[in-house]
Amino acid sequence: MNNQKTYKVIHQNEYEQAANSYLMTVVGVIAGLPLPIINLIASFCYYLAKRKSSYFVRWHSIQAILAQLILIPFNSIAWAWTLGIILKSIGLIAEYGNDGRHHIWPLLEGITVPYLFYMLFIVLFNIFEFFAVIYTSIKVKKGENVRWFLIAGITDRLCSKEKRDIYNI
Repeated sequence: MNNQKTYKVIHQNEYEQAANSYLMTVVGVIAGLPLPIINLIASFCYYLAKRKSSYFVRWHSIQAILAQLILIPFNSIAWAWTLGIILKSIGLIAEYGNDGRHHIWPLLEGITVPYLFYMLFIVLFNIFEFFAVIYTSIKVKKGENVRWFLIAGITDRLCSKEKRDIYNI
């Protein structure tokens, strides 16, 4: 009885396709930095284009989507908070409890210490994620399987092991 496991050989082009799923985030940042949903849409479109690829490519595409899903709530709050401050400063949102003071820069009135701390957190979180995505893309392109903490387990459950490889060799 043969107890050896057989491993499927992953072709070099599959490493590149899997690495590109992470680079969609970088493209999304360049294309639509102000809108946090752009990165998620770019990653999801890449997954749709590669959904019939090998398990390895699909798995990394799903992990890239999940990484974007984690960022969406944080970035959306920052975006909405900033937009609210801007709209209040130009008078499009009515202010209740206006103290009658006139400010030279009404925009500065809405920028509070909690806002600054939250924005610092968001900037650091996005920078960390940006470099993590680039690092993961480089490692995956070299053939190393990078599993993100907490996300990899969810990705395992979401990615079907059903053979969809169109290049069935």
